[in-house]
Parts: sequence; C-alpha cells; structure tokens
Amino acid sequence: MKNFIYFILIFSLKGETISPSLFSWFSASKLSQAGGGSLIKTPTSRYGNAANSLFERRFSTSFILYPADIQAQSIALSIPKEDKLITAAINHLSYGTFQGFDEYAMPSNNYTSSDTWLRIGYSSIFKSSPIRYGIINQVLFSSLEDYNLTQYYCSLGLIWEIKKYKTDIGFSINDILLTENSFNNFDENFPLKYNLGFSKKLAYLPLEISIDYLIINNFNIKDYFISGLFSISKNFILSWGTSTRKYSQNTNLSVINTILGSMTIF
Repeated sequence: MKNFIYFILIFSLKGETISPSLFSWFSASKLSQAGGGSLIKTPTSRYGNAANSLFERRFSTSFILYPADIQAQSIALSIPKEDKLITAAINHLSYGTFQGFDEYAMPSNNYTSSDTWLRIGYSSIFKSSPIRYGIINQVLFSSLEDYNLTQYYCSLGLIWEIKKYKTDIGFSINDILLTENSFNNFDENFPLKYNLGFSKKLAYLPLEISIDYLIINNFNIKDYFISGLFSISKNFILSWGTSTRKYSQNTNLSVINTILGSMTIF
C-alpha cells in the first residue's frame, strides 16, 4: 500500500499534462449524471474512479448523438475474478466531415476529425484493509485532416469501502500524461483532474447517491457534482445529476430543469 500511495504522490506532482476529448462524455449514463458519479460503476465512461469494481461479467455499449452531427460511441467489457476486476473499453468521438479549402479559398477535398481512446483498467483490494486500488491505462489517437496525435495516459484511484453503512469514499487522479508522440509537433499543456467522491446506498430507498468534488489544476477549476441511480426495478433504472457548472456555463435554467434535463432511463 505504501508503494501505491508513493506512486500517486510522484505523479500528482507532474501536472504537465488540451484536447477536447479530455472533457467529452462518451457514456449516456455519465451524461445524465452531469459528469458526476465517480463512484458509480459505468464501464463505458472514460471518467470515474479507477478502483471501481463490478461483481458480474458485463458487456456495455453507449451511443450519443450531439448537435452538429458529433457522435460518441463506446463499448466496454468488464471481467471480474475473485477480488479483482479487468476492464477493456473503446471510446470513439467523431466530430464529423468538413469541407476543405485551399489557400485561395477554393473548395478542396473533404476531411474528417475524430478521437479514439483505448482503455485497459485493473482494480483489486488490499488484503489487510477494505480499500480498493486501481489503475487505468489509456491511449488517445486524435486526428484532424493530415494532423495526428498519439498520447498515453494513466489514471489512479483509491476507494475505502464501508460495507456496514453501504458507503464508499474515494480519491482519484485522472489523465496523467505519461508519454506523447506528436507527428506534427503540437505542444499542449494538459491538466490533471483530482476527484474526491462520496457514494452511499440509502437504507429505505432504492437510491444510490453520489457527491463529487473535482479540481482541475491548470485552470483553477473547482466544481461540485451530485448524482444518483434510482432503481425502480431490475431492468428500470433512473439516472440523474446536476453540478455547479450550471452557473459557470450560464444555461439560464433553474436547478430543477437542469436535473430533469439530465435524467436517463435504462
């Protein structure tokens, strides 16, 4: 455990690591939670605590159609084994097809832009304590016309499981830039995301509620999220969420409208 904590501290000091894909939502469930729910298990989401676990094998898919023909597709496979979990996933974001122009403003060949993430995650539990740890390795392939970018990321997480109270407390560091291979010599400054999460399953309601506090170091951004899953039946789950980003983004909607507009049924 000491070695793992030391590993987190070393990389938390390296805040060198802006691609739009770093802030995109690939999962419909995560979108409905307004970006929160770091301790709610969503295999198709690129966000979340790396120490999250599942107790059954699961194959998940997600498709989101954004305005301006931007599309996000995700597939994920979670394989539990005893007290360990392995997750493999692909997230793809297509920004669409664009009309090209030459230096004389004459139409030329069309071109496309997209981002693709390949993810492999591993989580387990310390034998001497009810604390799970996890690591997610990710590779980003980004392209815009003839420009290409390949980057390698790592995310780390710890979750303290308090089973008696059906409560989880977690901390994660996301999007640690490990290596970069830029064929076109792009020089970007990528942020680290620190997330402190709290999740609890209520005793008298079929509701799992999650609260998150997110810090993005390079931009001095601090946001709070509240989200949850309301299990109406085994095959009918209501996902909802809202955050303080409502005010910074100036949506001009009330809190109630924001929450209702973020709900998803699955």
